[in-house]
Amino acid sequence: DLLVPLEILFTDPLKNFDTTKIQFVNEAYQPLTNYSFVKDSTNKKISLRFNWKENTAYNIIVDKDFAEDSSGRKIARTDTLKFKTLQEADYGNVKIRFRDLDMNKKPVLLLLQGEEIKFSTALTIPEFTKKLFKPGDYDIRILYDANGNGQWDTGEFFKKHLQPEKAEKVEKRLTIKANWDDD
Repeated sequence: DLLVPLEILFTDPLKNFDTTKIQFVNEAYQPLTNYSFVKDSTNKKISLRFNWKENTAYNIIVDKDFAEDSSGRKIARTDTLKFKTLQEADYGNVKIRFRDLDMNKKPVLLLLQGEEIKFSTALTIPEFTKKLFKPGDYDIRILYDANGNGQWDTGEFFKKHLQPEKAEKVEKRLTIKANWDDD
């Protein structure tokens, strides 16, 4: 996916993780620069952050001692992980225009699949445009972000008499298709 880091998941937390024993290279095995490996707080996920190029092959060469989990397991031998990025044609383009959107209430566009927020952005004008958007069906909600923190807050009625922030559902569903402009 061009839009997110590559993730390597482990079933048990890592005890040791040595980035000097990992090489990130292109298809011709030439070393790449300007990337980073980031371990999450659970020690079960490593993310490779890089500015991906479309339709490009990459390799990660891992030494057998690059990682060890909490139960002492390592990979058996040095190995190469090969992968290829998606093409821009695998994504859709989105343009949404809103009528009667009160910009004074700090609107935030929320795109959901089920109850999970897949995308969120503050709106400064009553129009949203984005290229390279993941295909799928999305429910649209507009959050009126009273405190400007970019997320829905439940309020604190009993302590501060604050009501939950309003999030209005837009009746029209958004369908994004690969290699398609959704206007």
